[in-house]
Amino acid sequence: MNIWIEYWRPKTTENKNYHAQSQPIKWEKPDKKDIRKRFCQSKEQAYQISMSLQEQGYHVSVKTDGIL
Repeated sequence: MNIWIEYWRPKTTENKNYHAQSQPIKWEKPDKKDIRKRFCQSKEQAYQISMSLQEQGYHVSVKTDGIL
């Protein structure tokens, strides 16, 4: 089973300094050329790397080609 992380920078121009939303934020699928991939040895490593990338401002998705 392979485990990898796909991550990309969000392309939003909305103000992030708000406390309440009147409308939901619209999510747009990123271009394939903007998505970066990183392969991991275990799901624990994938979790640690994904948390670090989220703290840096990336959107992160953990993917597998089998059952965890």
